[in-house]
Amino acid sequence: MSYEQRTVGDQVTEVMGAAKESVQHQADEVVERGGGVVRSQVDQRTTQAGQQAASLAETMRQTAAQLRADGDPQKQRYASAVDQGADKLEQLGGYLTAADADQILGTVEDIARRQPWLIAGAGMLVGIATARVLKASSQQRYARSQAQWQPDRAPSLRPAELPPIGTTADVISGRTF
Repeated sequence: MSYEQRTVGDQVTEVMGAAKESVQHQADEVVERGGGVVRSQVDQRTTQAGQQAASLAETMRQTAAQLRADGDPQKQRYASAVDQGADKLEQLGGYLTAADADQILGTVEDIARRQPWLIAGAGMLVGIATARVLKASSQQRYARSQAQWQPDRAPSLRPAELPPIGTTADVISGRTF
């Protein structure tokens, strides 16, 4: 191999290395900006949630005061329980308002490490709730779409009267119910 070929090869290697470093630097900047946006959103949302929690705690305290005013011993026990709930909610609201995104994310990570089943259970509950909402809304959309395609027969279908909805595979295969 001649000296000129090695020099050209070395130059290509240097240019490729510089391009790689430049791309890596730009990628790092994008990741940092994205992380900053997420942290900013978490800060903003948790502050709002904290303020709402504090407001709800105050409403709970007013409700407890009204229960106590009735003088009924049973209602006074309820008022004590409501006050305890308001105290906990106020503590949570104060934490959410005061803590920054890194503290909150750190706390969530610690809980997830110590009690992974708690996080899994919470995820499952959120999934079930989401599925129920989607199922209810799909039945309503189905009823509206049927009324749209058959305007002369636009009955008002209640959820109990809706025909069963098959899976995508049933629709593709032409199966009916």
